[in-house]
Amino acid sequence: MAFTYRLEKEDGTPADPPVLHTAVPTWHVGDTIPLGSGRTLRVIDTRLNPEDELVLVVEIESSAA
Repeated sequence: MAFTYRLEKEDGTPADPPVLHTAVPTWHVGDTIPLGSGRTLRVIDTRLNPEDELVLVVEIESSAA
């Protein structure tokens, strides 16, 4: 089963990518989402949007090269 989450930055603008399709049914503050190519997002908050969909508020984590 697949789950879809909207991803937003702390200021409410869409993250890059703006949507996450995953097999993970739940995400929590502090979880990291590896995107590949050295990109990782960290969940800093969760909230419901007006359509009662769960939105993950994320920040980009820089990876050391």
